[in-house]
Amino acid sequence: MDQKCVICKSATYHEHDALITSLRKQFWQMIPMRHFIWGDWESTDLERDENAALLACVRVQGEVMKTIIFHEHTTSHSPSHRYIVLFLKKYIEKIESTPNYDLDDELMEFYVSLAATTNLSAGSTGMCYKTYALDKEQYTKVVLNEEQMMISQGTTGLQTWEASLRLADFFVEHPDIVRGQKVVELGAGCGLAGFTCAAVGAAHVLSTDCSAAVLKLLESNRQKNPAFKDSVQVVELDWEHTDECAKLSDSADVVIGADITYDPTIVPVLVNALKEMVASSQQVAYITATIRNQETFDLFLQLIGKCFSMQYESGVLGKSVMDLSETKMATLCHPNPTADIRLVLITRK
Repeated sequence: MDQKCVICKSATYHEHDALITSLRKQFWQMIPMRHFIWGDWESTDLERDENAALLACVRVQGEVMKTIIFHEHTTSHSPSHRYIVLFLKKYIEKIESTPNYDLDDELMEFYVSLAATTNLSAGSTGMCYKTYALDKEQYTKVVLNEEQMMISQGTTGLQTWEASLRLADFFVEHPDIVRGQKVVELGAGCGLAGFTCAAVGAAHVLSTDCSAAVLKLLESNRQKNPAFKDSVQVVELDWEHTDECAKLSDSADVVIGADITYDPTIVPVLVNALKEMVASSQQVAYITATIRNQETFDLFLQLIGKCFSMQYESGVLGKSVMDLSETKMATLCHPNPTADIRLVLITRK
């Protein structure tokens, strides 16, 4: 029987450990404070009142410093200093909201020292690490260096977007789809979805993009994941070069893509590329899309139905659409739980 903590007497040691694991998962992934869950992320009761007493427990405060802030992985692949300060600031506020609280000296001293040298008034800019834990024990991880600004170097591909999180989470929950398979990711960006496929057992992953800045970051991120880097290859691919897309079809049992349907001017080009890559009934594509403009998404579905070509030939691709908006992500944490995201499954008829 799990014993109650002798210090706070408000929770068991198992509940302590579950809380720390939850905080660390979100901290490494840099979940914004407005969406941060100060409790057990896997619990259905996410904001229980008694969590305040548990957060304030001196033992928990010590574990936050030891196994999150000073964790070996944090020191080598740190979130931004600005994020660490905001995390500690909010955590201290939670502690101070409890009666008769006792604030850990090391925690407070570290916070004051880091806050004094960190500009909180400026927006989030520059590169930093985000770590995506793929299992409960947090042994299997995807580590990505990402830009904090939405647009940098003329591209949006230097940070991970919501649809990529959803797609990665989907493959963690359904690893048999890609296990032992050859995977090609279109518009890979930082690489999360494709790298996740490699981490859960894909035989080979081609991470493709056409931006020089993105390709450079992709290769750098591949090197930062030694556990599966040898099964990942970074390749330049322009969807307008349908001959190159057709050549890659032999390397694709599964084609994946996330947040690549947002621009109506490139949707026809994307659909044409998918037509070349999904060349047989043995191949399948999984595309996630955040619905920012319904007309653009409808255009994508329409052209998939027609299998766009210059002659608008009869459809040769089949599709099904799944609404992921109402389902809680099972493994990865979602920084924007209100995002409207669809998963489109594409097969050849």
